[in-house]
Amino acid sequence: MFRNTPFNIKMALFLLLFSLSIYFLYLSYENFQNIILDQAIVIKSDDYNYFDPVTFRKYYDEILIENLKSPLISELENDELIEKEIKEETQYKIHLININPGDNFASVLKRSGIKAKDIDQIIFDGKKIYDFSKIYAGDEVKVSHNYIEDKLSYLDISYQFTEEKILKINFKNSIYTYNINLVELTSKEMFVKGTIETSLYKAMKDSGLSEIVIEEMIRIFSFDVDFQRDIYKDDGFEILFTKFINNEGKTIKINEPTYLKLYSRGTPLTYYLFNNSDYSEYFDEKGKGMTKSLMKTPINGSKLSSGFGMRKHPISGYDKLHKGVDFAAPSGTPIFAAGNGVIEFIGKNGGYGKYLRIRHDGTYKTAYAHMKNFKKGLYKGARVKQGDVIGYVGSTGKSTGPHLHYEIIKNGNQMNPQKLKLPSGRNLNENEVLKFNEVKKNIERKIEIMKVG
Repeated sequence: MFRNTPFNIKMALFLLLFSLSIYFLYLSYENFQNIILDQAIVIKSDDYNYFDPVTFRKYYDEILIENLKSPLISELENDELIEKEIKEETQYKIHLININPGDNFASVLKRSGIKAKDIDQIIFDGKKIYDFSKIYAGDEVKVSHNYIEDKLSYLDISYQFTEEKILKINFKNSIYTYNINLVELTSKEMFVKGTIETSLYKAMKDSGLSEIVIEEMIRIFSFDVDFQRDIYKDDGFEILFTKFINNEGKTIKINEPTYLKLYSRGTPLTYYLFNNSDYSEYFDEKGKGMTKSLMKTPINGSKLSSGFGMRKHPISGYDKLHKGVDFAAPSGTPIFAAGNGVIEFIGKNGGYGKYLRIRHDGTYKTAYAHMKNFKKGLYKGARVKQGDVIGYVGSTGKSTGPHLHYEIIKNGNQMNPQKLKLPSGRNLNENEVLKFNEVKKNIERKIEIMKVG
């Protein structure tokens, strides 16, 4: 088609097409330049001549690489930065440091890897918020930290020093912050019942009750019940109490049971907790105080291994009056004070081994022998309350195995604890009886609802 076309026409067409190409290239250049100028975040007008082809390349490169950012790219990069910060705060190893006897707060932090200079600063800055001398053996401190070039960059400390309070220490952006936060607790009332097959302890354990609840129930009923002789197979129990749970589902605190029922040889013993302005005690269905002056069995989970009276001595082989009762139990089992009183003897006492005696009043004393150890802090003249732990089962002195030798002394003479009629507890006045009956009715209504539910 173009072979016979004159040369001058071909040249005209070529020049026209070339001109159009240049024109469209110029338009593309202008459009691209406008995009660069519109999208730039920071541009200094005196740094560049935008129409100088020599400097444009430099301008283009810097703007494209450093300043050209679409909204989408910016958002993505910001999200990445946020994610990076979160990772930096969570990636550090959490150190769970147990507080041992003799520890102080500084020694605990040192074991987590925090440097001495930072420990000093932490304690100095926070002493107005918290008394760092108040830490307790058995507790746990959570510590997370990070160092960059030997300099502390991040720190998080958490210490729950009471059931309801947590000390929080944070270091970020060169600033320490200290807070005491309240633990958010949810209360939940629990009604539990069970049937005894072998022992009360096992039945309660199988029902999912904690050691704290079990010990409290055993302590309360120990005034009236000999758990070795008075509990039969198919006897049972009921208990109502409130527990408090944190947001992790962990039980933090358990209140005293408000209702307790124990079947002893098929006969029910029922107690209700009654709180008055001056006291908080358990009363039976008739409003009679169940607290006696002394416990019959000041030990949990034991077995009566030897009663009161004449017996052949297990070591000497001679017949001798056994002036107390023996409760066999694993070594280390806690021993409770049988009543309120003052310690009049604590120490080694011949064949009794480690021995403790409490004076309760002008009439009664109780004695505890063959103990492994005494509870720390006790001394002659110290006051104890009924139910306080005073020591632990052992086999010191003339003993053939771990057990508690327990004596009740009345007017200087050892008496048989199983047969001794102990003084009764508190009696309610007329006004208190009315209040108690109302409390009792409320508890019984609540139990009926929970049984149905």
